[in-house]
Amino acid sequence: MKEDKRQNIELKIQELLNELTLAQKLSLNDVGQFGYQLAFIRNMPEGKTAVVRLDQSIISIDEEGEVDHNPNIKLRD
Repeated sequence: MKEDKRQNIELKIQELLNELTLAQKLSLNDVGQFGYQLAFIRNMPEGKTAVVRLDQSIISIDEEGEVDHNPNIKLRD
């Protein structure tokens, strides 16, 4: 049962990663070295934005790979 759950989580992560541009993947790799992990992808008028978390800290990565350390994003509790 745990194996199925783990495979399901890995599949969902892979699906999210497939939605990112190459620039976003490179930036995600850079911030991932500090412990940040992809939380979700938000569709914005200017394109898809990757939202990345480390504990309570969030950053965003736009389609060009630009990292915003102070994004104006509200998270649900």
